[in-house]
Amino acid sequence: MKKILVVLLAAMALALALVSCGDSSSSAAEKAEKTYNVTEIADKLFKDIKWTDTLQPLEEDMVENILGISKDLYSKCRIYEGGVSTAEEIAAFEAVDEAAAGKIQTALEGRIAAQKKSFEDYQPAELPKLNSPVLKKYGKYVFMCISDYNATAEDIIG
Repeated sequence: MKKILVVLLAAMALALALVSCGDSSSSAAEKAEKTYNVTEIADKLFKDIKWTDTLQPLEEDMVENILGISKDLYSKCRIYEGGVSTAEEIAAFEAVDEAAAGKIQTALEGRIAAQKKSFEDYQPAELPKLNSPVLKKYGKYVFMCISDYNATAEDIIG
């Protein structure tokens, strides 16, 4: 009887370990294959995060001028940007493919670096936001959120 109980307990422990490992190890792959609604996510970031500045939507024809991302790299995007007094910004892109998403991510990294240089003398209080922005790429989707609420942004993005 003891042997049967020990075997059953060991089997249950093994099953629980396998279930918990499966959830954590596959999450990155699942996120890369997941479909995201970039406009809904950007709008939720805009509504659910407390912003210091008044963010305004960026017209799509200005994306290349402001962010350096050409229209041929994405099929959808939603951008919100603050005024000149803060670095606060939201960018959400559905790229045409994963290679284009990589180029978008690189452009956003460049945007962050440029903003750091711009704000270091002008508004140094904004540097903590720029030093730890939320920048995520999942498959062909790229998200950036520069705010004081990274945990909230990461929860919304998923």
